[in-house]
Amino acid sequence: MDYISSRSSRYADALDIDPDWTRELLADADMVALEPDPKSRMGASRFIGRSPSAGRVLVLIAYRDLDGELHGVNAWPATGADLQIYQEGLDDGQDC
Repeated sequence: MDYISSRSSRYADALDIDPDWTRELLADADMVALEPDPKSRMGASRFIGRSPSAGRVLVLIAYRDLDGELHGVNAWPATGADLQIYQEGLDDGQDC
């Protein structure tokens, strides 16, 4: 989670993502889960949901280990297609 919480050290003007925000995103009743993420080359999943503490919709990229536990790989504020997917409520099996 250190990688996720230190985005501003890699990208100018980037928002550092608090790990608690990703937990809120996963608890969002309207969260969209793309498992696997069609854009992932490693079979990771994409979760798009609202974090009340962040005050915005976020994207979380995570992978499931063999026990089914999620491990965050990256996260950022949702924009463009990700935000549209969330707003329209698309889910697995939808073209993105």
